[in-house]
Parts: sequence; C-alpha cells; structure tokens
Amino acid sequence: MWDFSVLRAVGLVLKTWPFTVLRLIVWGTVTGAIVAAMGVGAGLGWGVGHVGDADFRHAATFWGGLAGLGAASITIWGLREYLLYLTTAGHVAALATASAGRPMPSGVDQVRFALAETRARFGEIHLLFVLDQAVKGAVGAVTGLVSGIAAFTGAPGLDGLARLVGAVVRMSTTFVDELVLARDIRLGSDDPWTTARQSIVLYAQNATLVLKNAVWLTLFRWLAAVVIFFLVMGPAAALVWFAPGSGPGWTFLAALILTVGLQKSLIDPFCIACLMEVWERRIEGQTPDPAWDARLAEVSEAFRGIVARARSAFA
Repeated sequence: MWDFSVLRAVGLVLKTWPFTVLRLIVWGTVTGAIVAAMGVGAGLGWGVGHVGDADFRHAATFWGGLAGLGAASITIWGLREYLLYLTTAGHVAALATASAGRPMPSGVDQVRFALAETRARFGEIHLLFVLDQAVKGAVGAVTGLVSGIAAFTGAPGLDGLARLVGAVVRMSTTFVDELVLARDIRLGSDDPWTTARQSIVLYAQNATLVLKNAVWLTLFRWLAAVVIFFLVMGPAAALVWFAPGSGPGWTFLAALILTVGLQKSLIDPFCIACLMEVWERRIEGQTPDPAWDARLAEVSEAFRGIVARARSAFA
C-alpha cells in the first residue's frame, strides 16, 4: 500500500496550524468572492431580463451569472503568483521546517517566519512562480518517461485504459513541485535553480515510489472532495437562494466552488506532508544520477531552462 504515516502527516499539519487558518481565510475569501460575483452577475442579468419574456429573463440571468464567474476567475488568475507565495510556498516552508525538527515560532509569527524563509530562498514572488512552472514542466517530462503508459498504446482495445491511467498519473503529480520547494527550504539553498535541477533528477530516480504514493493520495483527495461536496450542498443552496433566478444548477456550481476552496485549505496540506515524508526518507544519502540529468536535458525544454538558469546563477 502506501509508505507514509497518516498520524505523522496530521501531526505536521497541526504544528503548522497558522498556515491552515491562513489558507482557510484566503480560500474562503476567494470562494466567497466568486460566489458573490456569480450572484451579482445573475442579479444584473435578471434585472435586464425584464425587458423580455420569461425565457429571455432566464437566459439573461444565466449569462449574467456566467459573466460574473468569468470575471472573478480572471481576477483570481491574475493573483495566482501571490496565492502560490502566500498559501503554498509559505506552508511548504513551514512543513519542511517542522519535518526537519528545527525550532519554529507559533501563531502569526510562524507565518512571518516561513514567508521570510521563502523570500530568502527565492527572492521575488515572480521568480518563485517562474521556477514553479518550470518544475511542473520538467516533472511532466519525468512522468512521461517513467510511467510506462506508452506501453499500452500499441495494444488493441487498450487505448481507453491508457488514457485513464495517464490521467490518474498526471493528476498524481500535483504536489511534486512542492517537494522540490521543500527540499530547497530544508537544505537552506542559496541557488534554488541548481537545487531544483538536482531535485528533479532525484525525483526521476525515485519516480515509481513517489508516484505510487501520489496515486493513493490522489484517490484520497478525490474521495474527500466528494464527501465535502455533499456536506456543503446545504450551505451552497442557502447562499444561492438569495440570488434571483437561482436553481439546482447554481447550487451545484456554488457547492463545487466551496469544495475546491476547502480542499485546497484542509486536504492539500495533508497530502503534501504525506508525500514529503516518503520523498525525504527515500532520497536521503542519494546523489543525482548524471545519466538521468542528461536524458532529461534531451527530452524536456523546461528542464533545459532550469539548467540554463542554474548555470547563469553560478556564473
């Protein structure tokens, strides 16, 4: 089965509870803003719809709500770099520090400490975002090389199975970039690009074990999301009840948005802590394999970008 301790992961999340609270505040604000934007858009559409018949009013309400959702989503997309810094990288820094057994403040001071550690390692927020995107691209290349999914492709009737397995494996790499950030924090590296290069090679060397545990965590994450979805259905229905022209579709959408917010706030830190334990224990004492380094440089443009940045930083 899996190779992580659920109790240890829960303990790490509890030690970093200020970031869990911060996540709840940030993602609660985000989801509230999205639902509010949908309601305002639907209300405006409902008001405009009175110039026509009932069908026109329903259509105007729908498109108004959809426009509100689109506007809110674009705004969130514009804030994605800051959200990565505030809710993900900072929490990873706190988890990595707690996992290493190093002393760390509590309360609000813990948030300040972890964010200061993140800024010391990566500098500007934009640089952290660029590094994160490059790591995601390189991780995708590693996954394609080691997953063996292509072996299914030539077999008759197994194309659908190959696509399903591929989708599950790709979803399972969600938290691998966090492992790279955690290793950088744990080592106290002054050159995040070189550390990222080494970490990706180490991931390639141990991808089978990491992916096995990541698949288990992905299944748990989706199961938890289903449970949360049904739990928030009632509050979601109460929220959209205030919006004119509301119906089951709006309730479903609001519940889905609330589920994503709670998943990112409560479930994702647990998954990161679990995978971090497997990763740290596995790579202890290992050195990056030059053969994997060369192979990744050959097949992954994102990895070549990380190598070039690392050389530039060294120079």
